[in-house]
Amino acid sequence: MRLRTNEEALSIINACAVEYKKNLSSNNLLFVTTGSNRALCFETLFMPHNFKHLTGVKSNLSGLDFFDLAVRNRISPSEITLADDGTTDLKLDILPQLMNIHVTARMIGDYDHSRPLLIADKFAGAVTMAMGFVQTNGLYMPNTALKKDVRDITIHATRRRVTLIFVKHRHDIKYTFLSYIAKGLTIDENAFANIIHEKVDMKKLNSIFPIPRKPIN
Repeated sequence: MRLRTNEEALSIINACAVEYKKNLSSNNLLFVTTGSNRALCFETLFMPHNFKHLTGVKSNLSGLDFFDLAVRNRISPSEITLADDGTTDLKLDILPQLMNIHVTARMIGDYDHSRPLLIADKFAGAVTMAMGFVQTNGLYMPNTALKKDVRDITIHATRRRVTLIFVKHRHDIKYTFLSYIAKGLTIDENAFANIIHEKVDMKKLNSIFPIPRKPIN
């Protein structure tokens, strides 16, 4: 595998930082999952300093400075180091997809700890990409990215299908934006009722697509 140069890596990182700021930074995502005939939710928080962990590069810049400079295309190639074993390249392969995890996640599961040096509690993603999360103060924060099938790094019994994804700014009390709903489902399924009542402001709910509802008899 041809390893990227620092300049090539920064081109991807800078573009992804802009997308992270637009889609994820300072936002909560609420993943609603189904399995075993009941719905569960998984709540995440994406902060500016978390972005650096997802890139796989090493740098003496703090997480916050790294993100700020990447958004402004101000990081020098000499300020980053890529892993010699190609792991940084693998992360950068799927980093653009992960910047849209609020619409691309299809599965979530507990990490199976199959990699001794990798720290994570849960993974979310799909068959070609996975984002790892660690729990902090009741929320899950992103800390790694892998070019892996989520099914290969999660415990089967904990693996669940993502059916809804909501987004809100971290200072908002309830979720007001629906970014994903699984095909064939409606927002008012009985299985989701308790989660939506507690977490979502249905009166203010918006989406980039028409929100599927049950027909009124």
